[in-house]
Amino acid sequence: MDSNIYSAPEANLENDSAGGAEFYVVTKAKFLVLYFGTFGIYSIYWFYRHWKEYKRASGENMLPVMRAIFSVFFAYPLFITIQARLEEAERPYKWRPKVMAIIYIVAVLLSYFSDRLSSVSEELTILDFISVIMVPVIALPLLSAQMAANIACGDEKGGANKKFTLLNCLWLFFGAVIWCVFFFGAYIIFFVI
Repeated sequence: MDSNIYSAPEANLENDSAGGAEFYVVTKAKFLVLYFGTFGIYSIYWFYRHWKEYKRASGENMLPVMRAIFSVFFAYPLFITIQARLEEAERPYKWRPKVMAIIYIVAVLLSYFSDRLSSVSEELTILDFISVIMVPVIALPLLSAQMAANIACGDEKGGANKKFTLLNCLWLFFGAVIWCVFFFGAYIIFFVI
């Protein structure tokens, strides 16, 4: 501490791990429940939170909402950035970020294009099921990235974000409605028509 009473006060500007994680931290269980419970829609929020936290921590000029909406273009940069932070912090974690990003991008594109192609045909084809099959495939790279982000932030288990909030429960209710519509539609297709 400086004894000069006329000097400007100095603040510690380092991010402390409790209040300023560079990425979104969440437990594995909460991630999986929210992802599958919302039929994968949680991934949009997931990308948004990662980019929002990164923007806050880095000061980089970006639009986290746009990076979440167009995640197919921004998954690779996010995964590489998480890996860079792991290496900077000397926290080893093997997860192959480039491969995980490619799996994510291919699965999202397969899901999207199979949806578009299946809407052209009136008959039931394999294309109608590819989107549903891709939900767990998409979860794999996102979960790997989440575990890496947790480690990079010094919270390996994601304990800082383990409790379900009211908003989480509302998302799960919305997701339950989607799942009910899906199962009702499948029932109609397979047993009624």
